[in-house]
Amino acid sequence: MIKMLKSIAPGFLIAACVGGLGLMISNLSNLPIFDPLVIAMGLGIAIKAFVLLPEKALTGIKRAPLICIPPGVAIYGAVSLNFHAASVVKERDFLIILLVVFLVYIISALLLSSLFGLKEKVGYLVAAGSCICGASAITITSQAIDAEPEDISVSLIAVFLSALIGLFIILPLTAAFFKISGLDYAAFSGSVLQFSGFVKASVADLPQAVKDLALSIKALRYLGLLFIIPLFSSFIKGKLYTPWYLWAFLLSGILFSLMPSLAAAAIPVLKPVLNILWGIAMAAIGLNADIKKIGTINGAKTFIVSLLAFLIAVFTFILMNKGLFSAADRLF
Repeated sequence: MIKMLKSIAPGFLIAACVGGLGLMISNLSNLPIFDPLVIAMGLGIAIKAFVLLPEKALTGIKRAPLICIPPGVAIYGAVSLNFHAASVVKERDFLIILLVVFLVYIISALLLSSLFGLKEKVGYLVAAGSCICGASAITITSQAIDAEPEDISVSLIAVFLSALIGLFIILPLTAAFFKISGLDYAAFSGSVLQFSGFVKASVADLPQAVKDLALSIKALRYLGLLFIIPLFSSFIKGKLYTPWYLWAFLLSGILFSLMPSLAAAAIPVLKPVLNILWGIAMAAIGLNADIKKIGTINGAKTFIVSLLAFLIAVFTFILMNKGLFSAADRLF
């Protein structure tokens, strides 16, 4: 046991330092779009590309995600899984639109990945990161499907870049052209944007009711992990399979939803722990990745798939919000 810990310690410590640096940069920037997991992974990739890591550190770097992700998933359920969110999203139309956009996101990402010849696991990671919650969903899904570091890195970079374009260009232009505002804009942002920080940024200057609805709709998307993780992991393994830590994710979410006083006391403590675990895991993934494989034509294809899936999700929301439901209102 002591021998194993000694073999892991050097690499784990390096990953912890890189992950901590990523968190520090994110906190100092004080901007929601500076996702600490993306920064940690990017730093890891850069260090791997330009620094020759000592041989004795490699074991710990490879083991770090396996050590940090499972407990992180359990804490993520406690922090993010909110079964009360549906009660905030009272408008039935918004719930239907969210479900349709969620399914369209998955189907379009998988079909486009196949059309562009991407690896199966990359397609699953892009679908998870797009339809649910960006970096966190990719991190959790990567463990369930045994994804390679390069698969994780190229998927996260692609989803992050398409999310940036969505937040600063596509979302505001679409909202202005179709005159989407108020609670409709909250539903729009919460349904299609990939990262929680991006949803916060998109509604930052809007009334509190709009912010609450946008974040509640985004919180509902976390429930999708209970569907896609067993689905994708079963496809990869060729049999029905649910990772054990998904049960921990579900149970912690139920516990904290049923005990709001416990949640109020524990979540401020658990969030920093989660960020540390996620930061170490993503830094290690970056330190394990080969930048030459990330920067190939497949990287460009992955970005195109991610961006097209986002555009299809946007089109679906517009069709549902301005087309089908508005027509139904006129008829009935």
